[in-house]
Amino acid sequence: MTTSPRPAHGDTLTVARPVVPDRLPPLDLDLDRAPAPARRHLRERLARFGEAVRGRRVDLLLMLVLTAVAGVVHAWGMYDSPARFDDEGSYTAYAWAVEYRHVLGHYTYWYAHPPLGWIQIALWTSVTDGFHRAPYAVAAAREFMFLCKLVSVPLLYALAARLGFSRLGRVLAVLLFALSPLAVYFTRAALLDNIVTPWLLASFFFAASPRRSIRGAGASAACFAMAVLTKETALLYLPAVVLLLWQYSDRRNRKFQLGLFATVFTVLVSAYPLFALLHNELLVGPGHVSLQGAIQWQLFDRRGSGSIFDPHSLARTVVHSWIVQDPWLPRLVLVTLLPALVLRRTRAVALAFAIQVVQLLRGGYLPYPYVIAMIPFAALSAAGAVDWVWDQGRRGRLVRLYRHRPRARSYRLAWSGAVLALVGWLGVTIGHAWQYPLRDLRTQHRDAGKAQALAWVESHVPHSAYLVVDDSLWVDLVRAGFPASHVIWFTKLDVDPAVRLPTVPQWAGISYVVIDQQDDLSVHLQSDGKPSRDTLTSYPTLGRALAHVSAATSFGSGLDSITVRRVDPYTNPTTSTSHGKR
Repeated sequence: MTTSPRPAHGDTLTVARPVVPDRLPPLDLDLDRAPAPARRHLRERLARFGEAVRGRRVDLLLMLVLTAVAGVVHAWGMYDSPARFDDEGSYTAYAWAVEYRHVLGHYTYWYAHPPLGWIQIALWTSVTDGFHRAPYAVAAAREFMFLCKLVSVPLLYALAARLGFSRLGRVLAVLLFALSPLAVYFTRAALLDNIVTPWLLASFFFAASPRRSIRGAGASAACFAMAVLTKETALLYLPAVVLLLWQYSDRRNRKFQLGLFATVFTVLVSAYPLFALLHNELLVGPGHVSLQGAIQWQLFDRRGSGSIFDPHSLARTVVHSWIVQDPWLPRLVLVTLLPALVLRRTRAVALAFAIQVVQLLRGGYLPYPYVIAMIPFAALSAAGAVDWVWDQGRRGRLVRLYRHRPRARSYRLAWSGAVLALVGWLGVTIGHAWQYPLRDLRTQHRDAGKAQALAWVESHVPHSAYLVVDDSLWVDLVRAGFPASHVIWFTKLDVDPAVRLPTVPQWAGISYVVIDQQDDLSVHLQSDGKPSRDTLTSYPTLGRALAHVSAATSFGSGLDSITVRRVDPYTNPTTSTSHGKR
């Protein structure tokens, strides 16, 4: 080992000291020129967003054009057609009660549906001052349906893109959804199903996230919970959403994604029964409504509509009314449903539609607007099957011609031309069939009878009178100065203990009955306006009042007509009713 020589005795050890400058140069951190971390992060995000927009500018342009077309077709005549009807009035009155009375309904809230749907309507009307601005109360709620339509169109297009549709398939799906007379008719109406539609489409959109991330699963669960809290029937789509989430999840984190979906969905939806529990209305008990009782009534006690195969059943009548509006979309989706169930890209949306078809066959209660939530999935199923045929033929996969490239190229061109010719022929044929009902939806004032009846009541009936009406007129009459206790929704007679008239018997206090033709049918009135035996059994107070009608005046025509009946307790119930037509 080598050692340093030690200094000799007497020598002085000199240690070199480092030279320290008097001033150290400043650190060149460039703090002035370097962007802050937050600012740099924002710039990176904006740059990525700009690149995404440039890469998808064709799709964005198509979405903008399709949304504009759908908006024009929807909005042109939406106040006039269809005529306002009772279900629309119910949700509108609920929203009015939320906005002005800060309660969940204008009568006792009894859990028939979750309240989130009309809470969303109330948010819209409060922000836009809808009840003061719109031509009538239901029209204010219809404006929110217009907003839902404008949101649903780009969601439908984006979902089709995530499912692997070509641009032809995406455009076809949106056009079927936006231009079908059946869709235009029902999506204008102020119904909970129209509010459910964008939430459902958003849930499917996030479930099909190409990143296979847990954020997509959480967002899908949140949107699906919003759909269920808007209307409980959205729960039927749960198998289709889970199937789509399974298809687009990575097997390495699939359990975690499904678990997160279940957790988020359960936590959010549990707010509804928790609300009932806190109000001591979860279970059936004396002296109060209950969530359990409402569910039992919806599933078991409600009168069924019969079989759709029975020509005399109410269900057959409802389905026939759908087909009259648009015979083409049901035919197209029924032809393509089986292939759509087989194809992976359309399996989930086709399952969503098939579940609703199965519900039609079970013979339970079939509401008139049941078809609304089926329409977007019908459009996706039909367009997806057509798009798959187009895509496979264009790539030459239906016939193996890879070894003969010139022949394969000719085949692909011929196939593309044939498919385009078929789509063009269908477009011309269906467009020709659609133009007449779409023209009627633009030009016919089907709500004129309701408007005339409302004006007649406001000018001829004293505010001290007690009126029994359908809910489509309730808010307008209350806003016109009639006391809310004097305007009675006909379905609340003999049902809500809070509805009491200051007379004995109760029916003798009713001065006028104002209900439309569809409600006449629902309470089983006879063709002469007299109550039937079913009316007296199901609606005893209303039936007794209708048995003592002294005069009646009708407005409008057909199913859009509405009749104002004056009740006189001293009229002999066997006397024939005089009718007038306006």
